[in-house]
Amino acid sequence: MSTSTHYMYDHLHQWLILGNNMSHTVQLLNDSVFSIITDIAIAIPNNNDYFLYDVYNHCKSCGGLINITELGTWTGQDGLRITLRTDKFSRRWDYHKMRIKVAGLITDRGENQSLVEYLREQNNMSTDNWSKFGFTIIEHVKDLFNFTFELIELDHWEKNDSVGPLISGLHQGKYHIGYFPSIITVERLNRADVILQVWPMRTCFIFLTKPSLKVDMNIIFRPFSRNVWYVIFLLIITIIFALWIILKLETHVADSDYGITVLITVAALCQQGLPFMSSTQVSSRVAFLHTMIFGLLVYNYYSAAIVSSRLNVPLDKMNDSLYSLVKSKMKLAAYKDLYFNYLLRYPADDVQYFAKYWNNIPEDKRYLSLEDGVKGISNLRFAYHTEPTNVYPLIDRSFDKEMICQLTEVHLFRPGTLALWTTQRSPFQEITKIGLIRIYTSGIRKREVLRWSYRKPYCNKDKHYVSSVTIHEMIPIILVLCFGIVLSAIICFMENVVFDIMHKKQEQIKESENRLKKRNPKNIVSQIKSIVKTKKLPTTKRNIIFKK
Repeated sequence: MSTSTHYMYDHLHQWLILGNNMSHTVQLLNDSVFSIITDIAIAIPNNNDYFLYDVYNHCKSCGGLINITELGTWTGQDGLRITLRTDKFSRRWDYHKMRIKVAGLITDRGENQSLVEYLREQNNMSTDNWSKFGFTIIEHVKDLFNFTFELIELDHWEKNDSVGPLISGLHQGKYHIGYFPSIITVERLNRADVILQVWPMRTCFIFLTKPSLKVDMNIIFRPFSRNVWYVIFLLIITIIFALWIILKLETHVADSDYGITVLITVAALCQQGLPFMSSTQVSSRVAFLHTMIFGLLVYNYYSAAIVSSRLNVPLDKMNDSLYSLVKSKMKLAAYKDLYFNYLLRYPADDVQYFAKYWNNIPEDKRYLSLEDGVKGISNLRFAYHTEPTNVYPLIDRSFDKEMICQLTEVHLFRPGTLALWTTQRSPFQEITKIGLIRIYTSGIRKREVLRWSYRKPYCNKDKHYVSSVTIHEMIPIILVLCFGIVLSAIICFMENVVFDIMHKKQEQIKESENRLKKRNPKNIVSQIKSIVKTKKLPTTKRNIIFKK
């Protein structure tokens, strides 16, 4: 009894029991914890020799019986002779249709549908895929070792249950194996044993990301790099200076100052006409023609770069962070999975921060069906939580290609691999682990993962979609136009003010001259003229020197 209490019939212990009578020795054995890995040999004396027997039981609680097989003999003359040479697992693999209790979580089974039919059914609504995948994998193990299932359905998870009904039932010995893959935690490891990690899993909030609505003034300068802009401005200055020199050399051209040169250059670069002076020199025409060609090339490159940058504008996607999701103030909802509240108890800081925000949402607005959730995703500023496999089929059917490329995911449960579980020190743990490893290596597990999961809708990033230019994209250009209008209005106002001031001064001078003429028409007028001449003389000289 003490050996059974301390589970001393596992693969770490090998037993040789010396007995006088086989029946009596077997009756003394407590085979309640025997399993396929039990390694016991009973030696029964026969005169001076011994007959050795291999003894095991698949599972007494499942109705299994003790199996006794001749192992070999020991004689004083020949020593030990083993006649049972086949591998332990190879000769014990047949469980003879033993009935095993397996349990899992089910949420969407119809009332008129049997549990087995539902677990084998593959439809367009990807729900309960965890249980369906786990059941399929366990069925492969069942076929390997020839046992049968007693299926148990669990459809309720208490809100404050930290381990779940499956692990609690395994801990209490209500069933032997769970076909619902579950997250591995320390608390669960104290209540049940892991067989093997089999199912890749993640859950996330899914929503659409539209192009940024922020006004970006850099859109005007983005088509060219900084070095290109420097070269263009340098060439413009060079063109203005060269054109000014050419016009200066043409003696018959009037008003060949910097102002007209700048105006000519700007007109050529902007592909605009202007009242050009009648120049007969070939040099000025060639300069103007090449300036127009330069402006045309720059214009074409700029236009092409604008179109390219607009087609390839990156989406302003949110970081994969629950903090960012909360700060976005988006409307949130979730599919009511049995394990959703369990995910909110994960001790990570970002999950606990999000859980506080989630608990402030009214209860009637927290959960939506898959169909309503996908409809909500198609609207802006709405995020829906579920396992992606559940909604990918609906998204693939109802979203266009552009919307698929705009999908963004923020994980609540990071990508991981869920495990199948058994009761602690289960007689089936070792054999199911061996079966699952064989399923892994043969590729069956990968095939079943592809079967019960759904690929992410494909986003063709090489295909561009036609869309209208929005007001947000036009704002920088409109601001440049408004800046030009305001600047010209300010300059016009200042010119008018200066003109009025100068005009008033001229009128005052004329009035003062007229008054002086009336008082002393001869002497005073001559004095005033001499004063005016002396004041104007330096200016005239400077002008003459400049013209020379």
